[in-house]
Amino acid sequence: MKTLFVATLLILAMATASLWAATLRINGDNSWVGFVNGEQVAEGDNWQEASITEFEMPDGYAVIAVYVHDAEPGDTGRGGALFDVILDDGTYIPSDDTWKADAGAPLADRNDGWEQPDFDDSGWDNATQLDPFGEGIWGFGADTMRETLKDPDSTAFWVWAGPNDVEDDVYFRKTVGELSTTPVEPTGKVTTTWGALKNQR
Repeated sequence: MKTLFVATLLILAMATASLWAATLRINGDNSWVGFVNGEQVAEGDNWQEASITEFEMPDGYAVIAVYVHDAEPGDTGRGGALFDVILDDGTYIPSDDTWKADAGAPLADRNDGWEQPDFDDSGWDNATQLDPFGEGIWGFGADTMRETLKDPDSTAFWVWAGPNDVEDDVYFRKTVGELSTTPVEPTGKVTTTWGALKNQR
């Protein structure tokens, strides 16, 4: 009986150790949609109020994909995206020029699987890094944004694909966590405020 008990504890400990929890926070000017491992988990249309999604990474990593639409066409507006991922071990992954970015057709017209984990984004450029949170043209909204973001404070950068007065529909991707040495299809379970957000709209 003792041996069985110890073995059960060991299995539970191994399962817990391999399960990573994480949080995805997104702000976009003017609207956005967020995906984790190809599954839509968030959307919003108020750049000062972040969508906040909690998710799990049983395989130790996840592919994050974010679409942002600038509602003012061309040079009449300035598009921007601000997002971050916080892993349960405290690792902070901000939006910056290490994310992949691509401009394209509006989301409803794009059907190339850009949000899926196995999508090849090697042809995408790195994101254009704009102002840090709290500075630049979005700086005046930082205090209001903090009311939703709460802890930790954002140290991310507003980003875009190229100059932010040209393209209106921009896509971002990044793999977060640690990739397995053996290829495994990401299957992170999403536990999110997405349903609550839809009900509040």
